[in-house]
Amino acid sequence: MNRLSLLSLVSLLAACDGQAPKQSFLSPTPPATYTLSGVVSEMTPTGPEAIQGAIVSQRNSVKAIAVTDADGRYRMSGLSAQSQTISVTMPGFITETKAVTMTGDTQLDVRLERMASHILSGMVFEMTATGQVPVEGVEIYCDSCGSPDGHTFVNTDADGFYSLAWAIDGVHPLFVTKAGYAIYDPTGKLRDQYGRISATVSGDTRFDVRLVRR
Repeated sequence: MNRLSLLSLVSLLAACDGQAPKQSFLSPTPPATYTLSGVVSEMTPTGPEAIQGAIVSQRNSVKAIAVTDADGRYRMSGLSAQSQTISVTMPGFITETKAVTMTGDTQLDVRLERMASHILSGMVFEMTATGQVPVEGVEIYCDSCGSPDGHTFVNTDADGFYSLAWAIDGVHPLFVTKAGYAIYDPTGKLRDQYGRISATVSGDTRFDVRLVRR
């Protein structure tokens, strides 16, 4: 090795200071996310009306969930740039499902329709020597009747009559209570102390209830 080559090698070793050249790594760019927002409403005789408390969610996700405010507005952030399936649910309304492709912040307004509802009504009575006698002041509680939120209490009138609105087709548990009385179910069996009985609704339905003095 000549003198020039030897000096070049020494200079190279001094510059590196005995260390291997360092490599530079760049952090990967996080995927873009966007915000989905809009208004959930229903159509009424006087025009669109906001729905408060509707749940807006991304299907198969427990994180992407929003609840509409008093103006029916919702806002859901952190959605990826891809096709999303959005569900909107509210008690008393038909669930609405929408497909949306997120290419930026997106507005999605949703119109819900109420489920078909019916009237569940009837007479509460007791059997006496002279026949059926209506019982006034019987409390009837239906968890799934009434407004879309349910939880409805009614009391029988002087004719023993009761009426519950917003009863959709299906089975509705009723809790029937009156001090001093027990309840019979339609098969003639005495029910438990809580007075729970089930009424099957199919369209407007009449369901009479028989009580017996304790």
